[in-house]
Amino acid sequence: MESIIAYWMRWPSVEVFLTNNTWAWPLCEILHFIGLILLFGAVGSFDLRLLGIAKGLPLRLLDRLVPWGVCGFVLCVVTGTIFVTGIVANVGTHPYVVLKTNVWLQLKLIFILLAGLNLLAFHLTGMARVVRMLQPGDDAPPLARFIGGTSLALWIGVVYFGRLIPWAL
Repeated sequence: MESIIAYWMRWPSVEVFLTNNTWAWPLCEILHFIGLILLFGAVGSFDLRLLGIAKGLPLRLLDRLVPWGVCGFVLCVVTGTIFVTGIVANVGTHPYVVLKTNVWLQLKLIFILLAGLNLLAFHLTGMARVVRMLQPGDDAPPLARFIGGTSLALWIGVVYFGRLIPWAL
């Protein structure tokens, strides 16, 4: 099973593309950061409003940022996949070895999973419906504030651990 995963994780086409085009890796980094900005801007604004910052803003207005946040997340997933599967072209280490040994990458992926579960909890508990009904100046319910604070902490962790990944290569 391990050999199947290791084989699947190494995409020679990505390696060749990154090796033959020195501009590709830096461009992916730029796109990854743009994705983070879009994601963090949308999610962070929403979470801060849940926590009571800028209570004059209606949450329905911040809901309009969600598609931009989703776009940013997709951009980060695509570029992150390129980073992991094409790592051989950059540092000469097999992607499976990086995944098995780089604790920062492992923590980043765990935090992304936890952020997804947190978002699922936001919708399954009904907090998403309750929050959409809030008017400017209204406080979010305690559970919504907790979920918002957890989301903010998890996404900060994703960015933090992501910045540490190269130091363990």
